[in-house]
Amino acid sequence: MTTSTAVLDPTAPLVPAEPEPARCRVLVVEQGEGMWGAQRYLLRLAPLLRARGVEQILAAPAGSATAAAWRASGLLHVVLAAPDDRGIRAPAGRLSPANTVREVGRTAVLARRTAALARLLEVDVVHANSHWSHLECVLAGRLASRPVVLHLHEENEPDLIGRLRGLAVCGAQASVAVSAAVAASLPPAAARRTQVIRNGVDTDAMRPGPADPGTRAQLAADPSAPVVLVLSRLDPRKGVDNVIRAVAALPGRFARTQLAVAGAPSLDPAHAETLRELGANLLGVRIRFLGPRTDVADLLRACDALVLASSLEGLPLSVLEAHACGIPVVAFPTAGIPEIVTDGVTGLLARTGDIDDLTRRLSELLGDPAHGRRISVAARANVLARHTLTRQADDQAELLHYLVAARRPFGSGRRPSK
Repeated sequence: MTTSTAVLDPTAPLVPAEPEPARCRVLVVEQGEGMWGAQRYLLRLAPLLRARGVEQILAAPAGSATAAAWRASGLLHVVLAAPDDRGIRAPAGRLSPANTVREVGRTAVLARRTAALARLLEVDVVHANSHWSHLECVLAGRLASRPVVLHLHEENEPDLIGRLRGLAVCGAQASVAVSAAVAASLPPAAARRTQVIRNGVDTDAMRPGPADPGTRAQLAADPSAPVVLVLSRLDPRKGVDNVIRAVAALPGRFARTQLAVAGAPSLDPAHAETLRELGANLLGVRIRFLGPRTDVADLLRACDALVLASSLEGLPLSVLEAHACGIPVVAFPTAGIPEIVTDGVTGLLARTGDIDDLTRRLSELLGDPAHGRRISVAARANVLARHTLTRQADDQAELLHYLVAARRPFGSGRRPSK
């Protein structure tokens, strides 16, 4: 038997071993009820952040969809009970003094509970992922002497809640906006303290490929016709009704176009029924509501275009996922959408709120398949260059390790660096 022995060359330069990443323990506070983009990204990033030295513990209500998925992934979840009827307005929309007083009390209670968890679990950072948890996490950070990072997933609206969110940003050690538009929507003092870390997607899972005939048959009564897809929760601000009207108005040879809507109802279930009635009246059998789906890549590869006509956004994952799968997008230029959709290059933009223009741009796309293919190639190249999940994980891990290492005085903030 022959053996070999490694010989050390004493003249060779020593190559230092790659250092192990410093560990960072993070309490992620998430109070959202559904499993939407703001929650899905947590699950996608978790293994990548762990590889970068970030251990995350989810603090969420016991029965939340995020908590169930988190536990199913083998990740640690601790129960942080939170009411599901947060709000400071009366049913008529006016500010309610009674509801405001109620929410102040709830915020104080949840801040104390969050601080207790942060101390018990010996975390290094508190990460507030849901908008309602922002202010209470800032207070919890003060109580527990832990740095706090806030995640901003949607544009800030100029109302009382928006002003409170601006105050929370000013009180946190760091805040992350998913797009430059989200950061710019904050009050100026808060915007200057916010770092932009754009959403990313898994470009291996989300990639171009042939349409599965079975999946396309689920999307459309007539799979031979053009198929338009909406990936969105059924929320009034997501503009699904705009897409229904735009598809119904398609002229001539596009009048057979099918519409598939994949997404769960929002906190306003009556709106979902309104959409179903509108779809039945305007499109009949040409519309299908698929409900919540996890096979997003298959749905995208089985359609001809993704349409998004929402009035409130941050940096929608559905658009990035469509780009990664090589599917052209038509959208309103809401929030961060123009940061990823260059009109005529990586997608088509219609005038905000203009259903006629949305119909026109969709007709333009469906009528010129060669242009659609050029758009798709450019859009995927843009995602590969700027919007991968790996890049998002790198940026977020860098920020979290920075907070642990710096331990800046509370309220000192962090200027954007990306």
